[in-house]
Amino acid sequence: MIIGDKVKFNNELGEAVKGEVTEVLSDSYDDVKVNAAGEVVYFSKKTKKYVPVRAKHEDSIFWEVKTDTGVEYVLENELEGLSGNL
Repeated sequence: MIIGDKVKFNNELGEAVKGEVTEVLSDSYDDVKVNAAGEVVYFSKKTKKYVPVRAKHEDSIFWEVKTDTGVEYVLENELEGLSGNL
C-alpha cells in the first residue's frame, strides 16, 4: 500500500466506499511514512533513522482515505486495492 493508491472499503454503516490513500498514521509512533518499497516505517529516536514498524504495533497503523464524502481513517486489513481509476 502506498500513498495515492485507489482503494475500497466498507464504512461503519457497511456501505462500500471508494477513495484514495492520502496519508499513513499511527497511534504508537509520532513519525510514520511509507518507504519506496511500500513498507510502513517509523523514525526511531534511538537509531536516528527510519525502521520498519514492529509486528506488535502493526495494529496501530491506519490510513487516511479521501472519499467523495470526506476523509475516512481505515485499518490496512479493511482496505482492498483497486486497479485503474475510480
